[in-house]
Amino acid sequence: MKNNFIKKIDEAIISKIIEGDSSAYDEILKEQGYNINEIENYANKNFRKHSFLLKGLINKQKDLVLLEKASLLLHNAIDKNIDKPISYLRNLIANNQFQVQYRNLDNLDIEEIKEIIKDQNLLELLEQLEDDQK
Repeated sequence: MKNNFIKKIDEAIISKIIEGDSSAYDEILKEQGYNINEIENYANKNFRKHSFLLKGLINKQKDLVLLEKASLLLHNAIDKNIDKPISYLRNLIANNQFQVQYRNLDNLDIEEIKEIIKDQNLLELLEQLEDDQK
């Protein structure tokens, strides 16, 4: 009963903090001897850091999705023997260090295609592949 009562009080205080003006809480912290500017600078620095890391993680996931989609489209183009994507892939192989490894495109699996195209502009590649399919 006592813990439930304390929990309700805590929830009420937290909701008031979220809804209300923070200047009263700043005054309480100042009275306790805390430097509000230091706290604010620390919070802003951590916010920027976490925001940057989160954006990086989101971009990495987007790149992985694009890589998966492009490699699947190329793999399907190889299976269907569509000329333009196959010639594009052969051109990538010829321009890279993969010449010896991937002589026969029919035997490429999706992971090998990912390895070949992972350093390319995936958006441009996807646009080309989708235009070729139309």
